[in-house]
Amino acid sequence: MNNLGAYSITMAVVLGCAIGLAILLGRHRDRLHSYFGARTPTARANLEIAPGARIMVVEVDGMTVVCGLNKTGITALQVVNRANGGAT
Repeated sequence: MNNLGAYSITMAVVLGCAIGLAILLGRHRDRLHSYFGARTPTARANLEIAPGARIMVVEVDGMTVVCGLNKTGITALQVVNRANGGAT
């Protein structure tokens, strides 16, 4: 019975810490988001090649990505690093 009591207390402390951390991160979410930086993609060009299929040029974190979009998903066709200008 003693081991069960110690186990219960340990689990209660761990659960309390997890809930406290979740509340703390929720309150400071905006500050953490601005610290790590928003990585918002920017659409530069858009070309519809067929109904429901298009090619887009998107810039993310200084890299240019050519993507193919269709009804089932997105595929990266070409990734261009702006720093050296070469395709990778």
